[in-house]
Amino acid sequence: MKRFRSFITKTCKTGTTGWGPALTAVTTALTAMGLVLAPAASADTQPRSGIAPENVTVSTTTLPKTGLTPSLRFAREMGRGWNLGNSFDAVDTNWSSPDQGEQAWGNPKVTPDLLKAVKDKGYTSIRIPMTVYRRYQDLGSANKDGYRYLINQDWLNRYRQVVDQATGLGMHVLINIHHDSWIWLKQWNGQVGAKEEVMFSDFWKQLARTFADEPDKVAFETINEPQFNTWDYPSAQEKLDRLNTEARSIIRSVPGNEHRMIVMPTPSTTPSDEYTRHLASLIRGFNDPYLAATVHYYSEWLYSANLGITGFDERIGTDNQGRPTTARTSAASTFKTIQDNLTSQGIGTVIGEYGLLGYDTGSDVLQKGEELKYYDYMNQMARQGGIGLMLWDNGSMISRQAPYGWKSARIGSELQAAMDAVSSYATGSDTVYLASKAQSGLAIPLTLNGNSFNSIKGLKAGSDYTYDASSQTVTLTASYLNRILSAPKAPAYGQLADLTFTFTAGADWHEYLVRAGQATSSPAVGQRSGITLPMDYAGNAVRRVSAKEYGRAVGPNSSWWSYLQAGSAFSSDRRAGTFTLNGNFFSDPSVTDGTVEVTIEFFNGSSIIVPMTISSGSVQAGASRPADQ
Repeated sequence: MKRFRSFITKTCKTGTTGWGPALTAVTTALTAMGLVLAPAASADTQPRSGIAPENVTVSTTTLPKTGLTPSLRFAREMGRGWNLGNSFDAVDTNWSSPDQGEQAWGNPKVTPDLLKAVKDKGYTSIRIPMTVYRRYQDLGSANKDGYRYLINQDWLNRYRQVVDQATGLGMHVLINIHHDSWIWLKQWNGQVGAKEEVMFSDFWKQLARTFADEPDKVAFETINEPQFNTWDYPSAQEKLDRLNTEARSIIRSVPGNEHRMIVMPTPSTTPSDEYTRHLASLIRGFNDPYLAATVHYYSEWLYSANLGITGFDERIGTDNQGRPTTARTSAASTFKTIQDNLTSQGIGTVIGEYGLLGYDTGSDVLQKGEELKYYDYMNQMARQGGIGLMLWDNGSMISRQAPYGWKSARIGSELQAAMDAVSSYATGSDTVYLASKAQSGLAIPLTLNGNSFNSIKGLKAGSDYTYDASSQTVTLTASYLNRILSAPKAPAYGQLADLTFTFTAGADWHEYLVRAGQATSSPAVGQRSGITLPMDYAGNAVRRVSAKEYGRAVGPNSSWWSYLQAGSAFSSDRRAGTFTLNGNFFSDPSVTDGTVEVTIEFFNGSSIIVPMTISSGSVQAGASRPADQ
């Protein structure tokens, strides 16, 4: 199932709606995070292994447990949270199809056992997105209670049932109006009395009354990822200010909600300096201690969505002071912005959604070890800064079926460990590619993050590996490497060993030893809708892909970036032995009739070039050749 979300667009089963023009959104976000993209040639100047992560220093002193504002205390108590995504927010916008409610996007009905399983995994809060669209009636005029737009009572009762099940477990609950932001609210012209404003007002009147008797653990988030069709006058910021102000006024007017925490977003829930400063000013102006801020974080986009940047500490470019930027420094910059503009002003902040955009678009999109480093760092920084951090899950993280386990045990172990401790890991990749007989040992530098190395499960210290504490380096001995390379059942190509590194705290780390050779692809015929090549991966995995026609970069984003997006422009399937260049690539205006050379780079350092001839609607691919020939 798709995540239904990307840095620029949010996609559901009924189509895609933008956060704004793609290039504008990207450049605005990168600029806001202090990133200036370097030319593509300089994006790969940091090796994949053996280089320590960038030394990022951010002032995130752990907040004391006493003396906090109610807002800061709320964010701290939210702690690590989880999104019940693609359930109550799921909706089919095709009115000719019956509304499937919380099952509209394929997830089963929510059960109390699911919520208990989420809590048992360590989560202390849950965000329950709700889409009102298709779950209300237009009465034509206001009824006796003052509502023209009336939420269906059965829908509201079912939603409240799940809220009550969560609070019964002692969890904090964050209620919000979700996909309505892009389905209908974005059309609002900013005027009081316009249809969209009346709907927003009526819905919050009903939600405020429905949940007025809930414990203070239940909080209201005014709107999810607010966006508007026009950004002139009133500006998007002015429109959002009016909505946040109106929601607050409605909620506070209902007895029982005097001290209810109200969480307000920035435009598109973007954590930029400009937006967070403005939100802080708005919140301070209310003189209301029960207001908090929320932003989302799926960045850094080139890494998160895999546009050729596959490492959390891989250099992307330079910032406005000429310093190297990475996905880690981008996250550090965001946490510093939150601290400077919000938490230091006494305003509690919840990152209501975080995750990686490529997570569920294919098994070969994100490098798992680098993904784990991201989760570890995000949790570490949120914990130190007293920031609520809520994982986005559309059903691809925790199974919605009994026994409600993690779909990836390795990711689940890291996420649970990261709630309380910092994990250790290999400084480089979690996969080492071996070619032939080892002449010497293999050094694997570690990033311990204050922990100590214990052992490698099943291996003998001294004979199979050695550890140098001064350099924090594990070295696999040549004798061990040759033993697994020559083992009777060792594959000609593929994984030879899964080594489990243990430490004094945090999650275990898995290091994979893989034998790899020269990957090759065979000729194939396809269409502009896509072409699939037979591929002998020879134990390799695709790192990144680029394409040139007449010597210039082509494909989506080629006007400013050299690499194609994994899972969107291309996909690789090592099990099936195929590589596909998708229609999204060929439909880009930069790809014209002629000869395109596609360069496929692999994690073992090798590359191949695949020539493709495009003529009208047909595509013909020739046999690959090594890039160094």
